Amino acid sequence: MTIEELVALKGGKYADNGATVTGTNSTNYRFLVVNDDVVFSALTDTDDNDIVAEWGISGKTITSGMVLAPASGKPFKTVTITTGSVLLIKL
Repeated sequence: MTIEELVALKGGKYADNGATVTGTNSTNYRFLVVNDDVVFSALTDTDDNDIVAEWGISGKTITSGMVLAPASGKPFKTVTITTGSVLLIKL
């Protein structure tokens, strides 16, 4: 099964340049797959933890193919992309 098929089956979301995706506990975006090299301007979990600051990735490029999940185990709440693209995966 491809990652695109997984996104489609679970109701995930694709986001790219300039997009902001807002999630909740019910949207349950637990993982994020970097589709094209990406820079995030905002990345938080549903407890409002600032993941960009926690990981020290402000202004840094995250490489295509990386799979990210909040350390808190909570779903992503805010995903704002400066450049690149991601697939948000639901569980």
